[in-house]
Amino acid sequence: MPSIPRRGLVAALAVVAMASALIAYSAPLGTDYLAPPCHPYVCDDAGPAIAALAAGKPHDFFANQPPMGAFSLLVRAPFAAVGKLAGGTDLTIYRLGAFACVLALGLLAISLMSAMVRRRRALAACLLVPVAVLVSPLTYSALQYGHPEELLGAALCAGAVIAATRGRGLLAGAMLGCAIATKQWAALAILPVLLAAPRGTRLRLGVAAGGFAALLFVPMIVADPGRFWLAQKSVGIATTFQHTVTASNLWFPFAHGSTAPTLTPHGVDVTTMYSISSGLGHVTHPLAILVALALTGAYALRRRGAAPEEALQLLALVFLVRCLLDPLTYSYHHAPFLVALTAYEGLRRRVPVLTGFAFAAILTMTHVIAPLNDAVLVNVFYLCWAVPLAVVLAVCVLAPGRAEAVARRLRLERALAPQAA
Repeated sequence: MPSIPRRGLVAALAVVAMASALIAYSAPLGTDYLAPPCHPYVCDDAGPAIAALAAGKPHDFFANQPPMGAFSLLVRAPFAAVGKLAGGTDLTIYRLGAFACVLALGLLAISLMSAMVRRRRALAACLLVPVAVLVSPLTYSALQYGHPEELLGAALCAGAVIAATRGRGLLAGAMLGCAIATKQWAALAILPVLLAAPRGTRLRLGVAAGGFAALLFVPMIVADPGRFWLAQKSVGIATTFQHTVTASNLWFPFAHGSTAPTLTPHGVDVTTMYSISSGLGHVTHPLAILVALALTGAYALRRRGAAPEEALQLLALVFLVRCLLDPLTYSYHHAPFLVALTAYEGLRRRVPVLTGFAFAAILTMTHVIAPLNDAVLVNVFYLCWAVPLAVVLAVCVLAPGRAEAVARRLRLERALAPQAA
């Protein structure tokens, strides 16, 4: 069985590190990074906490903890400290921290390339799939908005599923626990990761995930419980749906618009902001969780004996449904979905058809539709690609036989047929 030689891996690591550095260097100062305070709520801003940790001020770190978990802050802080010691600007410090998160995607890309080489995939696929994981429009979008931790969480979730399929319960649990302690949405990956693991490793995996998550969460709670709960409430029960609803979800048709000053990547501007009723808004997040649980439960019942890596496709579906059902979805929120789908098709399909479709749709939305500044058009275009893709993924996940029958009719069976491990 072929494999990448050690020299090749070293070269790949060097290329990935350089590419990650160039991507981070190209980023502007994130919109939500070092944003103005937004009392009485807590902004999703990692800047003050990272600055405090880089300066060796743990009290200020805990007092400024943002809604995101501690793991990404701890990962970014050493890089920020180097930037601070070198006299770097806020932009330089932000880019150095972002580099650490982008590098996580790069390491996942190398892991995928190595696995694809072992499975004798075509050379073009072995190169293009890892590149797609690292370099996508959503990578740049996450950096522009000031949320490189979204990329770190995406890499950890997909990596946890892959590690679980290989029976590496401790590693999978560690990655899952760190993902949960990076972003709350990573909790949606718990069941897919467990389903990907052999039965004998699931207990060890679950204990490891809980242990790593607790190791990262407990100090944040104990050091400043008031700030911790305020931060969690700001993305939970205290979430406001006034002037915050975006066009990329199923709920936008129920929103009403009004003009208001808002912080954009280009500064403060007067734009049309959209809102939905608080009653509807507070139903959407529980609904997303329930649908994700229903899909996972159906997969567990219908796909007994499925190849473990099929859980990656389930993960992609769950993350896409999360975006569809969240009225506050931004473009970069789709990064975990796209990373999981790309990883799945790289490992399991001869041709990454659905990944290519998703990339084409996202690129069109980013560079053609969004610049028109027409929220209704954005919503229509988004629903026209995201809903059909979610339906196709659901069929592939829950009823692969039907998906293969349709593929045969469309003469796509060779592209969509699962590949042996």
